[in-house]
Amino acid sequence: MNLKAKKIISLFASIACMLPLYILLHEGGHTLIAVLCGAQITEFSILGAYMLYSGGIFTAATLSLFHAAGMLLPICILIVYMLTYQSKIRSIFYRIFSFMFLLITAAPTLAWVIVPVLYLFDQAPQGDDVTKFINSSGVSPWAVLSGAMVLLFLCLILAWKKKVIQNYWAAVTLDAA
Repeated sequence: MNLKAKKIISLFASIACMLPLYILLHEGGHTLIAVLCGAQITEFSILGAYMLYSGGIFTAATLSLFHAAGMLLPICILIVYMLTYQSKIRSIFYRIFSFMFLLITAAPTLAWVIVPVLYLFDQAPQGDDVTKFINSSGVSPWAVLSGAMVLLFLCLILAWKKKVIQNYWAAVTLDAA
């Protein structure tokens, strides 16, 4: 198999793995908090990207955590992954997968930057986790926006320091693996 085909297959295989994994982690974050609050999970769907629960005892703090957990669990797993990332591994798939993991897991954090701005102009989507978080927690949209930007920036710094970004670039631009 030629190198170009190997890169393309690695990219599509990485995306095919990452999308359901991200949904599992996102919905898993919500599920974890719901279960810790005593709720029963009635439905969990990766294909539909949702989870449903009944019951449970939620305070303002746990309800806020429930809404944030869909972003926090994937980010925590991403940080652990990047901390254990082996930059010396030369596998094209490993390098592309690792970058896709960073991209697909960290990019949704941008919603935590954009939605607070929309919230300030009364344009935030009402069913969104970020809007629900701001409403249930009472945290200023500016604080949410700032916190998300710091978290995103720290993830990018870690990815750079661990050479996730550089190794991806080398894998997709160089002619040798």
